[in-house]
Amino acid sequence: MAQTPLPSPPFFTIPNIANFRDASITLQTPHGPIRERILFRSAEVSKLDRAGWDAVRALGVAHVFDLRSKPEVEKGWSGIVASAPGAPKDVRLRWMVGMEDSGVQRTWVPVFREQDYGPAALAERYQKYMHKSTEGFVAAYRDILKSGASAYRTMFLYLAGLDPVEVDDGKRRGALIHCTAGKDRTGVFFGILFDFLGVSREQIAAEYNLTEPGLAVIREVVVARLLQSPGFQRYMLSLSQGEMLSQEQFAKSVENRNVADAEPVVFGPEVMEEGRQAALRMAGARKESMLATLEMVDREFGGSERYMREYCGLVDRELEGLRRVCVVSSTG
Repeated sequence: MAQTPLPSPPFFTIPNIANFRDASITLQTPHGPIRERILFRSAEVSKLDRAGWDAVRALGVAHVFDLRSKPEVEKGWSGIVASAPGAPKDVRLRWMVGMEDSGVQRTWVPVFREQDYGPAALAERYQKYMHKSTEGFVAAYRDILKSGASAYRTMFLYLAGLDPVEVDDGKRRGALIHCTAGKDRTGVFFGILFDFLGVSREQIAAEYNLTEPGLAVIREVVVARLLQSPGFQRYMLSLSQGEMLSQEQFAKSVENRNVADAEPVVFGPEVMEEGRQAALRMAGARKESMLATLEMVDREFGGSERYMREYCGLVDRELEGLRRVCVVSSTG
């Protein structure tokens, strides 16, 4: 079945990059609309070639902020690093060469440390995203807010330092913010920023939800890989046996995620469907998850602005810079 074309705007269709869009399109605040062509988001970018980067640059992207952790980055680089005999170990990746030659800069701002990708931490994160209610996503997003404050600060400061006059005059200064899917770490960042700027929460949740069609082109591949992973196989085995899988058991399965099972288990249709629904929840971006997360931010962090002040260390001048740059004032 052919994929339904993504709406443009806000999406841009460029080969080898999923979920790429201008996050500002149609968003309004009490003081004016969100400024376009400075707030871009996407899934990971390591498959872009030079032509792709030229297209990204032409849209207004000047700086890429990569929220992925080291294991994710290295996994994304697999098979891409030049391997010519005698080549230096620090040889640049082809996609980085294309990016830099196109005039785009990159800053690596991992939300999670490398040790946060150990089996136990991954198992805990997986189980949160698999939860049937919004509680799991809220718990996972709470972790992102706590771990990602320094990364978020870097991006807030970049945006606050832009000149809105130059942007409006066509100078290409936009930021492209991405993680692996452009969904969770990226989505939480934009949720906090837009909430601070005064965008209604219904609009914020609707923008977040655009990730579902944005990832449609790769969703079935992601779900299939999840279902074949040892962690999910163990999860479905527990379902078929009527057991609850403990975090320790799940962590052990995740730790062995690269080991092929000697005897693959064949599950019944009900168990397969329940496993598939859990995988779809992990790959989803429901409005309810963002709305519940913003309520949690109010309850536990004192609101978006207080989070930005106390966790990200922003001061009045920087917060005002964000408002000036990101909002097109209706008062002129």
